[in-house]
Formats: sequence, structure tokens, C-alpha cells
Amino acid sequence: MDKHSAVSLSTEHLCLLETLRQTEAREWITRHQQKTKELGKAKASAWWQTTIADISRRRGESFADDLRKRMNEIRRQG
Repeated sequence: MDKHSAVSLSTEHLCLLETLRQTEAREWITRHQQKTKELGKAKASAWWQTTIADISRRRGESFADDLRKRMNEIRRQG
């Protein structure tokens, strides 16, 4: 594989990863909204705190922080 192809694949990989992260953030927003409808705001908030702590433990604090940041950006946009 030549250098240009490797860079192209790397760029494509980064674009796919970005899409995946944005999609996951939208999915967590949807789940939170569903929990709010089902359980009410206080219980949904408690559920989210437990969930984000689990995500942080399993995938790392930086991932959890990035997920929260993306979710907040999506909410602001729309």
C-alpha cells in the first residue's frame, strides 16, 4: 500500500469514527428522553448518572466526557 492510500484509509477511518460517536450521542439522548417519559425527570437523572459512571468505568473517563460534550452540543443545536 502506498503512502497516499494509507492516508486516505486513515482519513476515512477517522470520518467513520466521528460518525459513530455522533450517532451514539444521539442514541443516548433518545434513551434519556424515553427514561424521562417513563420514570420522570428525577429518576431519569439518577439513571443517567449511574449509566455515565458505568460508561466511564468501562470505556474511560475521557470517552465519557467526550460523550457528554457531544450530547450537549447536539441538544444546543437542536
